[in-house]
Amino acid sequence: MWKKLRNVFLAAILCWGIFVFVEGLRLIGSTDPGKYPLLNISGTHIQDELAEYGSLGFSQAYHLSDGDSFLHGEFRVLGIRIASWENSN
Repeated sequence: MWKKLRNVFLAAILCWGIFVFVEGLRLIGSTDPGKYPLLNISGTHIQDELAEYGSLGFSQAYHLSDGDSFLHGEFRVLGIRIASWENSN
């Protein structure tokens, strides 16, 4: 019984890890504030300042300037910043 529960738990953690990895590959480096996670659970939009999207254990944030142009972005997993990038222009 405990082995089955452990295996189900480990399989769920593995699937979540793969999901976060794929989403990270897709979102990290994006300069489009309209690009958000496939499972978008929450979002915050402050015009000319911030566009933030939350999903299952991770979030994507775009920091913006006047005219909603991209300044820099962050990808966080469980509240820990995994990646940060800036506009290259």
